Amino acid sequence: MEELKMSFDKLLNESPIDEANRHQDEHHLSQLVMEEVADSKTGVILTDKNYRTNRIREAAINGIKERLGRWAEFRNDILIKAGAKKNEAKNSEMDVKLKKLQEDREEQKSQARDKYMRRNDYADLKSDHELTKHRYETMRAEMGGKPPVKSKIFIYLISILAIGFIEWFINYSTFNMKYPSGIAFGATVLIALSIALASHFHGALLKQRVALFAKHRKKEDKRQIIIKQSFFSLLLIISLAIVTYNRYDLLMEQMVNTGGVMLPGDEVAEVSVWSELWPFVMMNVLVWVVGVAISYFTHDEQPDYQESLVHYNKAKHKFHKADAGLKEEENRIDEEFEAKLRALKNSQASHVHSSKELDSYFERLNAKEQRLVSQAVTAINGMLEQHQMMLVTMLRQSGNESVKFGPDLISLDQYQNKNITVDAAYVREILAMETI
Repeated sequence: MEELKMSFDKLLNESPIDEANRHQDEHHLSQLVMEEVADSKTGVILTDKNYRTNRIREAAINGIKERLGRWAEFRNDILIKAGAKKNEAKNSEMDVKLKKLQEDREEQKSQARDKYMRRNDYADLKSDHELTKHRYETMRAEMGGKPPVKSKIFIYLISILAIGFIEWFINYSTFNMKYPSGIAFGATVLIALSIALASHFHGALLKQRVALFAKHRKKEDKRQIIIKQSFFSLLLIISLAIVTYNRYDLLMEQMVNTGGVMLPGDEVAEVSVWSELWPFVMMNVLVWVVGVAISYFTHDEQPDYQESLVHYNKAKHKFHKADAGLKEEENRIDEEFEAKLRALKNSQASHVHSSKELDSYFERLNAKEQRLVSQAVTAINGMLEQHQMMLVTMLRQSGNESVKFGPDLISLDQYQNKNITVDAAYVREILAMETI
């Protein structure tokens, strides 16, 4: 751009007309006229179709044509270079580059997206998220929009452990008095665990009985529920039977050892044993009832409602984490695109600035060109008119008024009245100089 600006400055500072007319003074014109008067002895002065003699055309026009022509050629070269420079700033080229950047960005994002999805099982995570969401929302709609009971797993575990401790204090002494410590410990734990499990499933059944045995459910599903509940009911019965039997046997042994009965199987002794045994049995049953109540209040009316929310939250967390990673990669590509776009816009701004500078030079060059053409017309016409006047005057003084001029052999008077001047269009034509 700097080189182009220097070329414009050189064009604007040149004065080709002044250089061409540096030697064209009145003395030089007088010599030309004297030579043409000498040639007039043949009776004809040769001119072109515009009645300009060869000598004056050479002096007045060709010199300016040569100097101004070189200036015009230089001017044309500079205009071509400046035009090419201006084309760099066209919006169409900006649009092409912008479109190419956008296409590259979309292609990069597509490739990065495909690679990321394959590496992170994105499609599976999305599908799992949608399935668990649909399952949870369907259950919530069935529950009338009521959210599931908040899962209080720690409180529930503490409650179950509390039941186990209660069972320990109720039953351990019985087993410890009949069996070795290890067996007593294991039996107590098994009984406590059995009653806790039974209360858990019985409480869930009590809360979900309507949903589990609804008319739309299959008979196979209902049968499976009955089998499962029957198993844990049997487990409860066996547990109560074991602790009841062992307590009964222990009480009978104690009463016999203390002489509290007359004979084994005596009716009075039986009544005394059961009076001691029933509170013990009711305490175990009460522990089971408490467990059933805890389980009842920690379950929803809809089976697997809590689990559906847990599964949905887990799937949502995994999918959102993967989706955030995908968006982060896409944002990185977008930021890279924005950086390239800013560079392109900065480059475009530089081109626009250069274009404005070139427009300013074009205006100055156009004004310079008009001045040169006007100066050339004035200089050429001045010499042509002065030459015409001096030639007519010297021919009259020499008494050679009968001389003829040009291809039409016009008279001296006709030649004197002839307009032999040029205009700006003529100057531009001989120079092949188009308007900027």
